[in-house]
Amino acid sequence: MGFVVVMALIFTIPFIWLGWSAIDAGNGKREKIDWKKPSILLFIIIALVGAMNYYFYHSYQLPLLPNFFEGIIGLTVTGAIVFIIAIVNIIVSITHKGAPKSVHNPKAVWAFAGILGVAFLLLFSLVYPTAQKAAYVHKIETAMQALAESETDKEVTVLFMNSEKNCVRRRTESCSDEGYQNYFFAKNNLEEEKDVQVRIRALNADKEELKVVDSNIMTLDAGELRLVETEETNDKTSIWSKSTFETDYQIYYYEYMYRFRDTSEE
Repeated sequence: MGFVVVMALIFTIPFIWLGWSAIDAGNGKREKIDWKKPSILLFIIIALVGAMNYYFYHSYQLPLLPNFFEGIIGLTVTGAIVFIIAIVNIIVSITHKGAPKSVHNPKAVWAFAGILGVAFLLLFSLVYPTAQKAAYVHKIETAMQALAESETDKEVTVLFMNSEKNCVRRRTESCSDEGYQNYFFAKNNLEEEKDVQVRIRALNADKEELKVVDSNIMTLDAGELRLVETEETNDKTSIWSKSTFETDYQIYYYEYMYRFRDTSEE
């Protein structure tokens, strides 16, 4: 979650700057809202995020945009927020018709709704997915480095990356109800493509069994490293949003078994 939180905070800076400028203009501390500087900063941030997105596409073949399911969720959330603001603005405009702008300024509310809508669209379609891609690529690179430093004569290697809650504040009640998302990667160490299936036995800090999970059958190219997917893996999300499986408690140790076959076999 670290990449997501940092990028989200950076993305909000231009909007906070703009909001602060609007407050100063409303209080008479400045003649008008300063649109130029926050807009330039937002453009720079979007350009940098876009460059990161292109790098992940070119270097790791990660799609430029989220999949259809995630896109619909982003549009739905954005539309719902803007719709609520619009309804409230219309109702207040009718019930307080003729009120001074210091009490209710419909144009300002419409402008706020538009800016908020654009912000959420950029967040869901570009910023948030790119942050998730950065976290996913970090896992890939860490796994590759760990495998390169280890010597193994196994045909297939399974590597445990981390066990975490996808929650910003872990001490809140809502976060305590969430399970741990666990990330395992499998690598085909052979020099030819194979169909691979692994069984993972997850253990807690006391080496007590938490769960035993069988993976889906994965077709791995020679030397390919890939996230292990199971029946618990969400097929509707993009690859950078997926985890292998969920547990109620954090994983500290693991054991695994594997089997493989030629891809031509049935």
